[in-house]
Amino acid sequence: MRMDNYTKKEMNQDFRDIKKYIFEENLDGAAITEIILDVYEHYEVANRCNLKYSKGHYRDLLTRLIETYGH
Repeated sequence: MRMDNYTKKEMNQDFRDIKKYIFEENLDGAAITEIILDVYEHYEVANRCNLKYSKGHYRDLLTRLIETYGH
């Protein structure tokens, strides 16, 4: 699936920021799950409001987080 370049750039930066935060705070599985759930809630709002670019952004960010942290 092709993403808008701006959205992809933003999503990659958000992913790096979240990954850095998880590392710096030494978060465990439950705390990481809470972050993933928060991103999912943002996706749900974007989906309900039919916000095309935000929906794709949060979907792709959620996918990367799940692939990386296996929740």
